[in-house]
Amino acid sequence: MLRRLIVLLVSVFVTGCLGAAGSLAPCDSESNHAAICGLTNPEDMGFLPDPEWIVVSEMAPNEQADQSGESVTPSGRLTAIRLSDLKRRSLFPTDRSAPDAPEMASQPASGDPVSWGDPSCPGEPDPMKFQPHGIDVGVGETGRASVAVVNHGSREAIELFEIVDMDGPALVWRGCVPMIPNRSANDVAWLPGGAFVVTNFMPLLDRVSMKAIWTLLKIGFGAKTGSVLAWAPGERLQEIENSEGSAPNGVEASADGTSLFVAEWGGESVYRLRLVGDGPPQRDEVSLEQNPDNLTWMRDGRLLVAGQHGGVSASMSCASIQNAGCDIGYSVYVIDPDALTASRLFEGRGAASVALEISRDDAGEIFVGFFIGDQIERVSRAD
Repeated sequence: MLRRLIVLLVSVFVTGCLGAAGSLAPCDSESNHAAICGLTNPEDMGFLPDPEWIVVSEMAPNEQADQSGESVTPSGRLTAIRLSDLKRRSLFPTDRSAPDAPEMASQPASGDPVSWGDPSCPGEPDPMKFQPHGIDVGVGETGRASVAVVNHGSREAIELFEIVDMDGPALVWRGCVPMIPNRSANDVAWLPGGAFVVTNFMPLLDRVSMKAIWTLLKIGFGAKTGSVLAWAPGERLQEIENSEGSAPNGVEASADGTSLFVAEWGGESVYRLRLVGDGPPQRDEVSLEQNPDNLTWMRDGRLLVAGQHGGVSASMSCASIQNAGCDIGYSVYVIDPDALTASRLFEGRGAASVALEISRDDAGEIFVGFFIGDQIERVSRAD
């Protein structure tokens, strides 16, 4: 869920009219062994090519005041976590003073292309302003393992990183695809051939205005505010026909790229787009009792979707919370991608935005991340 969106809405009327949501107690690793503490808004997750590691998109925290009193937005980061011992590794930006910081290559290896993505990409993202959002791990345009990252920091773009092994996972930035002007991206999913799709959540809003208030009201009532865009090497981003929705949020694609699954955050549903022939995609949907956020694939071919309870205003009222979780309800659903049916798997407290299956057996775990929060919750499948 777009950070600026919730800050805008709270500043306009949510906090004043409805009151902000309460905070959950800060995560304590000494007393809570069912959590990975010390994270900052772990909004999205995915497996790296080495299945012993996952990558986490830690969204930038709320604006803070610097020593001069000026308002600044701290950067977010991409972090790798090793499942065997929960060791963390900075991927981007790297903390080169940390003992586990990977020695990233500063330049592409000899013979490698200098840049992937769109030729109009202005260069590497500013590490001090990096604001990651949705991510996906897949195969980039040169056939190499890659991470695509929605970035809001200093530009609205999809950043493309190659995954390399330097005694553990590391990332090399290879290029970007700037977002269509005046549109805000949310999540991204790889397609075959190094192509990808990205959700356009709503128009880009950078200040309180009647347009901003009207857009947010539309989301609250389930009206359409965005769509799904597609990109392929050598082409420009373009909107997919019949893909419009109310705050399109998370997105996943089938392995062959012919089916897309989109979490309609404002519409409390997940819709499927079947890309067949040259005509408009066939569209179906399943309703959920949540505002669905990110989607991830399970190992049996089903989808997990995490989402918040209480409606759009409840989720947005979390904006003022710092260094803790937001006390609203969440649920995680399992979706059959063929029958397009959904069943609720479990519920909890917090502004959940992603659920990731860690083990394929019933005794395994599901990791739950939060767009406002300081932890990844570990939920046992045996509970």
